[in-house]
Amino acid sequence: MQQVALAGAGFVLLPDLGWAAQGRGPQRASLRVGVEEAGRELVPFDDIPEGFSTRRPGEFKLPGQATTGLDLRQLTSWKTAPDDMFVIAHYDVPTIDAARWQLRVDGLAGRPLTLTLDDLRRRPRVERTVTFECGGNRETVLNRMVSNATWVGCSLQDLLQEARPADDVLEAIFWAADEGPETIRGAQLTMRFARSMSLGDAMESGAILAYEVEGGPLPVVHGFPVRLIVPGWYGVSNVKWLNRIELTPRRFMGKFMGRDYVTIMGRQAGDRVEYTETSVTRILVKSMVARVTRPSGGGAGAFQVFGVAYGDGTPIQRVEVQVDDGPWRPAKLDVAPRAGANPHAWVFWTLDLDPLAPGAHTVASRATDRRGRSQPADLSLKKSNWENNAIWVRKIRV
Repeated sequence: MQQVALAGAGFVLLPDLGWAAQGRGPQRASLRVGVEEAGRELVPFDDIPEGFSTRRPGEFKLPGQATTGLDLRQLTSWKTAPDDMFVIAHYDVPTIDAARWQLRVDGLAGRPLTLTLDDLRRRPRVERTVTFECGGNRETVLNRMVSNATWVGCSLQDLLQEARPADDVLEAIFWAADEGPETIRGAQLTMRFARSMSLGDAMESGAILAYEVEGGPLPVVHGFPVRLIVPGWYGVSNVKWLNRIELTPRRFMGKFMGRDYVTIMGRQAGDRVEYTETSVTRILVKSMVARVTRPSGGGAGAFQVFGVAYGDGTPIQRVEVQVDDGPWRPAKLDVAPRAGANPHAWVFWTLDLDPLAPGAHTVASRATDRRGRSQPADLSLKKSNWENNAIWVRKIRV
């Protein structure tokens, strides 16, 4: 298998080039729609590399900085199976004995806690169905690093309340078991993965300490035995292999808070541009065209655009679709699965089109949430790859 690195976001994309090796470019093949839609076929994309495919975690030994993900063309289920979820590990995947695993809650805690996996399982069960994506998910990696699944665990808020944070606690630091070498100002150090959030966010975000996903124990690559799940936050905040929560009165500036996963964004200030640096946190409103279908074999009938939209939990107000340079047209939102209990889950949407003329076309989508926040058309002032929610203009060929 050949490894192909797509754009430097600190990870490597590992496509399976088997089709190309067999001399069959998938974009010119008539791929069947995964939902078995009778009498319909996929319109080929021109913006997907020939031979592109996904790989699943069980098919290779996961090194540090490796990723899998979804082929959006084949997205059929509102839920993502664990084998189809994207996987990112910044250091080597740790080996953890669940029978000996413990979670410590300490630092400025009036009542420090040490809990086993059984202790967490005995606590009230909490379910969260959430969509989250990698902070570096974007067009150049085909927006494949996103998933929607139901996680089960116990309430982080309840746990922190039991630990009795001191009045001057500013943040909670979530420490993981994975570690690796780092060079910091010339010093060679072994560092552990960690992320932090304000105590207020930790208490009010609806976060859970998850030990199940989609009806089963967490797979090793998804954080076994316990990971943090923070609804509405980018994947990096959903710390895997969690084993310590530290309550601190100071800002935490570890690598994955202060040096990596930092968004550099410019803003116009009179006749000059000012740049700000902020940590990757809440998911920005976003939508993606997953596929375009047409009647099989050139039959008569409408084309259909299908995609997803999601954000930080603020409901999606509308999704609009533009074909070529035409007007933005409202798509139909499929909101039924989100009713009530799933505000952080993605929304499917569709738009029927009159048949398109043979040749090359562009198709784009734009989501807006109930706070009026929309996807930007231009992110030229962004100088980092993180938190990219720009309108994705797809290229198709009829």
